[in-house]
Amino acid sequence: MEKIKHNIKILAYIGLGVMGLLIINSILFTHSQILLDGSVVTHAHPYNKTNNPPQNHHHDKDELLILANIALLFFISAVIYHFNKSLANSDKNEFLQIRYIAILSLRKSGRAPPQKLSQIIPQPFYI
Repeated sequence: MEKIKHNIKILAYIGLGVMGLLIINSILFTHSQILLDGSVVTHAHPYNKTNNPPQNHHHDKDELLILANIALLFFISAVIYHFNKSLANSDKNEFLQIRYIAILSLRKSGRAPPQKLSQIIPQPFYI
């Protein structure tokens, strides 16, 4: 169990490092390009600013899609990780509640008067 926690910490530090590099990349290398159809695409990736200005290099549609959505990948993975961790650590997992409701109780046969409904319905059972 301790090894799993250690590996999770290492992955968290690696994720923080990658996010830091993405932030530095977006600060230093953000540029805009005008495509052939006239649309303007703003993205960030390392390039040599002195010899190759941003207007002289080109990308295909797949590269632009990856560059536009790579920051979302880490954000969405952090949200999913937090959601899974909160579900695993919750004492009362509200998604898996099981409640048994007995409307009619035939425990006793005979001529006894009917039981109260509050005596028939058991308390909620939490996993």
